Amino acid sequence: MNNDKQIKNGDVFDIGQTINGVYKFLWFNNTWYYFEERMSRAYEYDQLQLTTLVLDNEFQEITLIKNIFYHEQQ
Repeated sequence: MNNDKQIKNGDVFDIGQTINGVYKFLWFNNTWYYFEERMSRAYEYDQLQLTTLVLDNEFQEITLIKNIFYHEQQ
């Protein structure tokens, strides 16, 4: 993840593990969504816990894949 530890609206992350069979998550309008090449449904568990997991990236397993508002990864 980038060094400024900032999650931007539209960022899609591979969290390096699966939750309900999904490993990609979209941060959109202050809510986490499961992401399978499109936004599917809101993440129904603890939003803060998933945010902390992404920001801390303790085991360096989380990868920013893309931002849905940009054609190229920045």
